[in-house]
Amino acid sequence: MLTDSEGTTNEGGDILDWDEESLPVEGVRSLFVTLGKAFRAYQLYDENNPVRKRFVDTLRGEFESLWGELDALAVSLDEDHIYLGGSEVYTSETRNDSLAFLFFKDGVRELTFLPGIETHELEQLLGVLQKARKLVPEGDDLLTVLWEEALQYLKYRYIDLLAEGVSLPEPGAGNTGPELQAVLAAEDEEMAAQEEDGAAAEDGADDSPQTVSQDDFNPTLYALDPREMEALRGELKKELNRDTRADVLKALFDRLEEPGNRERQSEVLGILETLLPNFLSRGELVAATNVLRELRRLEKIQGVFDEQRISESRRVVDGISAPESIHELIQALYLGTIRASSAQLSSFLAFLRGGALEPLLRESETVEHKQLQVVLRQAVQGIASQNRGALVELLDEEDPLVVAAAARLVGQMQVAEGAVKLSALLRHAEPPVRLAAIEAAVAIKASMVASSLEAILGDDEREVRIAAARALGELRYTPGAESLATVIRSKQIRRADIAEKVAMFEAFGLTAGEAGVAVLDELLNKKGLFGKRESSEIRAAAALGLGRIDAPGARSALEMATQDDDPVVRSNVNRALREED
Repeated sequence: MLTDSEGTTNEGGDILDWDEESLPVEGVRSLFVTLGKAFRAYQLYDENNPVRKRFVDTLRGEFESLWGELDALAVSLDEDHIYLGGSEVYTSETRNDSLAFLFFKDGVRELTFLPGIETHELEQLLGVLQKARKLVPEGDDLLTVLWEEALQYLKYRYIDLLAEGVSLPEPGAGNTGPELQAVLAAEDEEMAAQEEDGAAAEDGADDSPQTVSQDDFNPTLYALDPREMEALRGELKKELNRDTRADVLKALFDRLEEPGNRERQSEVLGILETLLPNFLSRGELVAATNVLRELRRLEKIQGVFDEQRISESRRVVDGISAPESIHELIQALYLGTIRASSAQLSSFLAFLRGGALEPLLRESETVEHKQLQVVLRQAVQGIASQNRGALVELLDEEDPLVVAAAARLVGQMQVAEGAVKLSALLRHAEPPVRLAAIEAAVAIKASMVASSLEAILGDDEREVRIAAARALGELRYTPGAESLATVIRSKQIRRADIAEKVAMFEAFGLTAGEAGVAVLDELLNKKGLFGKRESSEIRAAAALGLGRIDAPGARSALEMATQDDDPVVRSNVNRALREED
């Protein structure tokens, strides 16, 4: 006797009553082969792996092509095979990876796939199979997993394995011979004797113990009419599906909003402090976010919390913002033990405090998943905007990766309070940190940092020297012109590459202004002893430096070199004149 997924029991079924000749046997056979491959890929690879995506997309396409020939795909199973009508469409030599045995061992005998499974529940179906493969004998079975998932586009019929092979007697059948008549007569005599004893006891004393009889059992439950039974089922289903956790949290927050009982408020806050890590460990980001949102709302309502309760509430959030908590969250996201959308993750991170900045900054710099990186960087900016002091403190961290990221963020957010520490970072041992400090100094236009930029024009790292020169030019730091003049006259600049030469000369033009025309004109146009001039690269760079000076003398010096014999010089002269225009 088969029971379907809706709980209806029947002896057989017309769902597998097919016209054999019209069945797309080969198409269904191909589909189950693809289902097996997709299932293996689902177990081996994470959700973003292109191999897994390719197999799932192929399976989706095969389902879609079948719906042109079938209204539904119904198959039957035995231990090692799957059948479409009377035709075998799937078999497996071993049971370790057999789809047929995976269903058969827990009682499933028929499956029906409905149009829509390929668009709405395909990933969910593969997840069910993965769970079923990992089930242990003493735990749940496949039927329990299928019931919990409540798939709308997969129907199934199953047998009760405990009752399989047991013959049940038909009503009215059985022994009606003398032996049965004797048993029934004995039971009648015993019941009559009990009734007499009961009547005597009533006459003797009203409060004496009563004998339990069949009449004491209330048969009302079994006398409900179909309409009442349906209503009862509806209420039971509603109760089973009720979000108990949400109701409990609402009750806790109702108690928190009662300022008349401070001790109870502290007790509830202690419960929430325990619950939040538990939510995170189970991947319940939405529930955790709701708790944080409600705490922030209550903190803002005048009179709900006193100073002690506000401190306890903030301690709850500080605990979940601690570096170790954030590290565990990020690791769980990497490993796939927590699955959350970008919106859910972003909403959760937005409620964290300054303690979360350091681990989030580090992860945002190292994560390879681009979408997750965007979410983490948005969260970092949101937390930093509410905790500017915590951001500035990160400039003192030992990890160069965190310090560099914090310096860039200080510049992006225009945190002027960090200028003093940025100046110190220009002497940091790691070049990436020095580069980030230069970038931030330009962004916040910190003049106190500009004075320190002169000292690193001779830095050991080429990128740092170039960045420092460009920063001085962009800041129009006039006092820096003297240091830049020394550089462009030095032997070192003549050994530098063209990019560094251009950076130094343009920075000199921007900082010196009209006072620098004479120096650049000399380098561009003057001939030395025996008519010797500067190298082509130096003269070209000097032309670009003149192009950065908005003064008549600069234009005149450039026009003198428009007919220069050196094509590189001539080209850069014309480029500088265009920039002036």
